[in-house]
Amino acid sequence: MAFKPSLQSIILADHIYVDSTTGKKIICGTFNHLTVDAFPSQSMISKYALVALTDVHGAVSIVLKYVDLSTGETLLEMQGLEMEADDPLETVEVVVEITSLPMPHAGYYSLEAHWKSDVLGILRISVDETTPEQAESDD
Repeated sequence: MAFKPSLQSIILADHIYVDSTTGKKIICGTFNHLTVDAFPSQSMISKYALVALTDVHGAVSIVLKYVDLSTGETLLEMQGLEMEADDPLETVEVVVEITSLPMPHAGYYSLEAHWKSDVLGILRISVDETTPEQAESDD
């Protein structure tokens, strides 16, 4: 019998470092909102996602999907994220590099963790266009 894992968190960040000695994650620049100059747009700088699960019985394979919430279209899919635990009470984490995030328009998107046919949880991401006032303050 397969047991459904429980999502503890999805964190999106500019960078996630993994300490080589302790295995601890150092998370830099978390966000759930992006501002771009114009649409359509695409993030050309890598972003990172941390997915943490518990109730993992043995090995599981997770899929991350980046979805346009206005259309339901999956814009990016990362399959085969393997996670394993000896004890289902442990928390297991995986760090995923996301090399680009397509943003065809302003609005809401989601980063979703899937196991089999179940959605374990989502992180909602809002995307806006830079206002003239923001552009002037960047100068």
